Amino acid sequence: MKVSVIIPVYNVAKYIECCLLSVLNQTWQDLEVILVDDCTPDDSMRIAEKVIVSHPCGSVVRCLKHEKNRGLSAARNTGISEATGEYLYFLDSDDFIPENAITLLASTAEQNQPDFVIGNYEVTGANRWAPPLTLAAGIYEGNTAILSNYVHQKWYVMAWNKLVNRSFLLQNNLYFQEGIVHEDDLWSFKLACLAQRMAVVNVTTYFYFMQPDSIMRAPSMRNLECRVLVLDYIFDFIQSSRSLQTNRQIYIFFENLKAKYFDRILYFTKDKSFRYQSYLVFREKKYISSIKALFHFQPGLILTLRNLHYGLPVAVGYLYFKTFVRLSYYLLILSIKIKNVLHIKQ
Repeated sequence: MKVSVIIPVYNVAKYIECCLLSVLNQTWQDLEVILVDDCTPDDSMRIAEKVIVSHPCGSVVRCLKHEKNRGLSAARNTGISEATGEYLYFLDSDDFIPENAITLLASTAEQNQPDFVIGNYEVTGANRWAPPLTLAAGIYEGNTAILSNYVHQKWYVMAWNKLVNRSFLLQNNLYFQEGIVHEDDLWSFKLACLAQRMAVVNVTTYFYFMQPDSIMRAPSMRNLECRVLVLDYIFDFIQSSRSLQTNRQIYIFFENLKAKYFDRILYFTKDKSFRYQSYLVFREKKYISSIKALFHFQPGLILTLRNLHYGLPVAVGYLYFKTFVRLSYYLLILSIKIKNVLHIKQ
């Protein structure tokens, strides 16, 4: 069974050799490696080509080049369009994988024919929290289980380290939205809504490199703007499916996502106009009234109280929602600090 490993390349001269070698040294033999040069301004491709020429498995690598820089989503989409493997695997070019990663994932795929296989990962480079995979190894049948586990954050949102059936991906037009960041939030949500069979390999099959100073860097305004766009795309996707609109877990997930995104906007920018315009979008993207949701979905006390903002005049609703989201964040931080103190005392 052939596996196509898709690696976008942009400004990763320090990392591309380690990344590419980790793929070429895989124990799984039936590989196709697709490097997509997204007009990288550094010598990443020169380094990659040197590795390809010198490595005994270098012939499995195909190098594709964009005529202009188009972003991570477009690079992945180019790889999808050109791939010939039965399963596709997305690998970011500043990360790397252990030599048995594809064997562990692909052997599971070969035996069970799932829509996708997900493995666990470790963070390197920085001591920073990342969303864990908390599911036990095994096969998860039916979309209800897959989607429920996703909205309860039991499998992570990042697109990498997922071995995806190419036919399933193409049949569902599961390409990445171009022109935005946070594209993984949208792509993985769609994957969770569409997949009917999922396999979990709960061992490390990926090493996710975080820049040591990444925790210090605030996201750009473009980064924050894309959160608003992503929520808009997710709303449209929910609107296209009656089953999603009537799903209690999707309603709760979507409303919580608004609060999560708005919390980041409040925290990382003082631009009052952008904050207010973002709120207007979040307020508008509502596919069921709060009153109906209260009876149909029984969202719980916290979400019910937070969503009182929908029934208030816009300006007042904005102030109420902003206050509620901020207070929720402070209470969350306080609870974490209390747990840490109790843990230290124990």
